[in-house]
Amino acid sequence: QKRDPGAVFSQVQDHVVALARAHVERLVTEAFVEKVRAMPEGDEKAALALLCDLFALSTIEADRAWFMEHGRLTVQRSKAISREVNDLCRKVRPLALDLVDAWGIPPEMLRAPDLLS
Repeated sequence: QKRDPGAVFSQVQDHVVALARAHVERLVTEAFVEKVRAMPEGDEKAALALLCDLFALSTIEADRAWFMEHGRLTVQRSKAISREVNDLCRKVRPLALDLVDAWGIPPEMLRAPDLLS
């Protein structure tokens, strides 16, 4: 029995959107890793490596339920990822002001600019 393609697409649209988001996240992560690898050693590379790790792990953490439901992540590994995300946040925190300055983010765009000083 032939089904209407539009109706079929509508039925799986949530999966299509999730797949598209995951694909973009993968492309961003791969590009981020390559750019960091290509940088000369130094403080900038170290800072961006922390941010790269934070991006990758926080992306996994945000979707950890899916990974666990599909047998790709154990509860123990999920907890370890959350601990590592928190550790990376602590490591990035002292760099926040320099990162905001480097990216030229104006103070009015920040939710709490006083927290950066």
